[in-house]
Amino acid sequence: MSLKIATKLVILLTALSATVIAIFWLKQGHMDSFWTSLGVSRSGARINWCTERVQSLYIYGSQEKLVEESGKWLWRSGSTRVELDYLRVEKWFAKYCQAEIDLPQVEDNVDNEGTSPLLEVIFVDGSRRTLFFRPPTGFEIGNQQFDSETLRKGIKELLAFGEKVE
Repeated sequence: MSLKIATKLVILLTALSATVIAIFWLKQGHMDSFWTSLGVSRSGARINWCTERVQSLYIYGSQEKLVEESGKWLWRSGSTRVELDYLRVEKWFAKYCQAEIDLPQVEDNVDNEGTSPLLEVIFVDGSRRTLFFRPPTGFEIGNQQFDSETLRKGIKELLAFGEKVE
C-alpha cells in the first residue's frame, strides 16, 4: 500500500471517528458544556422531552390521543380515528421535542395545588413521561419545573391537529 493511500485512509478514519463522537456528544447534551468551557455563551437552557421515539401522546384535557400505528399517525378522539399527514406530524416532533426553557426561582416548600397533567408521552421502548401544567412556573416534567414559550406554541399546534379532525 502506498504512503498516499495510507495517509488518505488515516484521514478518512479520523474524520469518521470525530463525526461519530460529535453526534454522540450532541445527543447527550455534552456540547453545551464544551462551548461554555471555551467561553462561548449559549442562549438559554433547553429541554429534550423526547428521549426516545414517541409511540403516542395522550392529551388529558380533551382525552384525545396521537398514536403511530403501522407507519401512520392517527388522531383518536372517542371512537373517531383519523389519519394525519405523516410528514407534518414528524416535523412537529422535530420542531418541539427540544425546547428553550426558562428556569424559575423555586422555593423548597412549593405547594402542588393547581398542578394538573397535560400530556402523557409513551415511547416505543415502553417508557412514559408526563408533562404537567404547574402554575405559576409553567410546566413540570420529571422533577424539573420550567416555562417555555416554544413548548406552549407546540402544544397549541398539537391541539390544532385535533381541530382539523372534526
